[in-house]
Amino acid sequence: MKIVLTHISPDFDAFASAYTALKLYDADYFVYTTGFDDAIKKFIRDYQLDIPLIHLNELDTSNIETIIITDCKIRERLGDAANLLSKAKKIIIYDHHPVSGRDIDADEEFIFNFGSTSTIITERIKIRGLKLDIATATLLLLGIYEDTGFLSFSNTTPRDLYASAFLLENGADISVLQIYLQRDLSKQHIFILNQLLQNLNVLRVASFSIGIAHASYDEYVPEVAVLANKILNLEGLDACLLLIRIEDRVLFVGRSKVDEIDVSKVAEGFKGGGHPYAASAVIKDMTLQESLEKLSYLIEENIKPIKFAMDFMTSPVKYIDVDSKFEEALDIFMKYNLNGMPVVKDGKTVGLISRKDILQGMKHGLKNEKVSSIMQTEFFTVKPDTPFSVVEDIILEKRQKLVPVEEDGRLVGVITRTDFLRAMAELNKTPKYILGRISSIDSKRFRNVKHLMKDRLPGKIYNILVEIGVLADQVGMNAYVVGGFVRDLIMKIENFDIDIVVEGDAVVLAKKFAKLKNAKVSVHYKFKTAVVILPDNFRIDFATARSEYYDFPAAAPKVEDSSIKIDLYRRDFTINTIAIKLNKEDFGALVDYFGAQSDIRDRKIRVLHNLSFVDDPSRIFRAIRFAVRYNFDIGPHTERLLKHAINLKLIDRIVGQRLFLEIKYILCEKEYLKALNMMKNYGILKFFSNSINFSEESLEIFKFLDKLINWYSVQINRNIEIWIPRFNLLFHSLKRGEFIKLLERFEFNSNYKKYFASQVFKSRNAAIRLKKNKNITNSYIYNTLKDLEDEFVLYLSAILGEKFENLIKKYYTYIKEIKLEINGNDLKDLGYKPSEKFKYVLDKLLELKLDGVILNKGDEIKYAKKLFEEIESGRNSGN
Repeated sequence: MKIVLTHISPDFDAFASAYTALKLYDADYFVYTTGFDDAIKKFIRDYQLDIPLIHLNELDTSNIETIIITDCKIRERLGDAANLLSKAKKIIIYDHHPVSGRDIDADEEFIFNFGSTSTIITERIKIRGLKLDIATATLLLLGIYEDTGFLSFSNTTPRDLYASAFLLENGADISVLQIYLQRDLSKQHIFILNQLLQNLNVLRVASFSIGIAHASYDEYVPEVAVLANKILNLEGLDACLLLIRIEDRVLFVGRSKVDEIDVSKVAEGFKGGGHPYAASAVIKDMTLQESLEKLSYLIEENIKPIKFAMDFMTSPVKYIDVDSKFEEALDIFMKYNLNGMPVVKDGKTVGLISRKDILQGMKHGLKNEKVSSIMQTEFFTVKPDTPFSVVEDIILEKRQKLVPVEEDGRLVGVITRTDFLRAMAELNKTPKYILGRISSIDSKRFRNVKHLMKDRLPGKIYNILVEIGVLADQVGMNAYVVGGFVRDLIMKIENFDIDIVVEGDAVVLAKKFAKLKNAKVSVHYKFKTAVVILPDNFRIDFATARSEYYDFPAAAPKVEDSSIKIDLYRRDFTINTIAIKLNKEDFGALVDYFGAQSDIRDRKIRVLHNLSFVDDPSRIFRAIRFAVRYNFDIGPHTERLLKHAINLKLIDRIVGQRLFLEIKYILCEKEYLKALNMMKNYGILKFFSNSINFSEESLEIFKFLDKLINWYSVQINRNIEIWIPRFNLLFHSLKRGEFIKLLERFEFNSNYKKYFASQVFKSRNAAIRLKKNKNITNSYIYNTLKDLEDEFVLYLSAILGEKFENLIKKYYTYIKEIKLEINGNDLKDLGYKPSEKFKYVLDKLLELKLDGVILNKGDEIKYAKKLFEEIESGRNSGN
């Protein structure tokens, strides 16, 4: 685990350098001990920074690999977090303070006498050639400007200016610095501030207050824009518009705290500029009085009455009752040409449904199912007086297509995307995502992970991906590595199973790559897929980007060529809908359309659409498998859909081989017992048999089995099919006929079914015989177990229990190791002719040796002769 620390009560320089180090090193957490000041909190809110913050008290300190410390090199300044230093294998320090007083030893250090730590870390970004998003560039610029007094303090160095220029080139917004950085006021500032407060008028627009003020001063005064923030805070305003005459010109300064008031529109009227929250203009051709008159006009033109949900919602609203059937919902959708509807119970919205889901459900023959079975239950609602900006966040950022409007717990309207766009047009408003307000979110969804790939992947794997990207460019296609490989890379789990998706024809790219690597290639032309097997037997799967649709539940999907976005949409869970582009220009670009990173961070298993389990019920098992493998939770809505698919008995429709593979994969998981317990709680085990007994008692037997398997893997050092003893134990309570019927359900072929059943029932019978026998000899143990494969011996051991544990261990460590020193050739040398008697004699000799009757080769020869004599005398007496 990698974590980032900075000093207690961090300023902008400490926070900016820590936040950037988090991204630079792909760290897991930003650990804090004290809170942040209001300006930093405001920046986090305004730029919607997605930071994995964790308080020191909540951190699991057992697995800290690396600590990155910024803006600090003294233990005391870290507060209680200093106790973490002894737990880390590696410490990295970034700091700009003088070296004196340092008491933290580091493995790597970047300590320079610059004006700010943000300068140091900006240089590291530049050296590594990384791209910065607007939020990070602006934050680093804030760090530099704060610690250098807007580049005016004596500690400012040329490197601080170079870093600032680099950040500006990369999108840093210098106009917002005054919003977050406060400076002491001069006498001139205070004089002007008093005038502004005396002349202040407050304009009410809906629930927002806008301060309008003016002042004059005959001499030049720098940085008067800082007064706008002072007035905002002193008067508790939502926005303020200032006109200040300085010498022979008038300055306009606008500041806003809310989305609804865009001060840049006013500044443009004075031929100035800025952004919605901070803007300014220098007015050279007007007097102060003329500027005030124009300001009134610009306010009237550009600051419109605020829209609330009630102003643009659709009402009365078409909805459907929670107990209605698919067929009824479809009638309403078609009659009123709707794409989505609220689902209502007793007047309150309890879910959302889409026409697409209903049509798909009807196609699967679910016309009599209740809409509640697939309705979306995780959604946002608003009230009639909710401001436009809140609705904007829900529709644009949270991607909810239909927003119910409720008053006193009852549905009174809905806001569709069409309603929203119409309101936006009436407000003459530019969507926030165009202004870059959520650029930080987009940078998360589409960030570059090239350096993460280089750090975590073996050179061979990394080079393969680079080569595929180069070849994709040559054939004019886009290539992506997708799915579990990318998911586990992000989660820092080793997984080198490479799946390539190609926008184009994967077969063409696979053949070209195989030729380059002198590898074998196997092609499936119907589905445009291929497998390339390298000379060292490493395999890479290629698939053409495709869409899928299902004719009926659990059917094999029909496929069509498509784009990477649609290809990712067809996957089972959001955590698997993630890809990395491999083409040279965009190599390492992470593609995340469906919130995979968010769900990985939140540790959630979530389906992409409401009929996911209906389309493919085997996803029920995969949801459980991923949940226990990664210790994730199945999201509430996904769990509800999973339970409904179980209630519809869709598991019965899963093809036998597929069903077997899913249970096999689960039994191979490290936390398979958790998975079996989930299956029991969901009522899944009954689909295999009503006779399955998965109780607390059987749980202890499973744990004993795992103990034996662990012992076996260490002592015997042989790989086994771990699922087999677990499978046999799970279905131990099934009688012979029922067990064979289960194997038939799993579509075992005739030979394997016969072999598997034979081994199982030989194991059960052997356990019975061993329990009954009061005088168990080594030869009896050997003869009882010799025909069983090791997987079945371990199964037998589990059902025998701990009382027989030493017997089984003795079988592997002693009994199986005893061998005869003579063989058939020795018997021939003694003058005996080869016949079936040889086997009898050799088997008998081994039993005698196992039981300690004979000890060496001489004994073996002696007893061999004796046995032949007994055979011969027996034959003669029989005559």
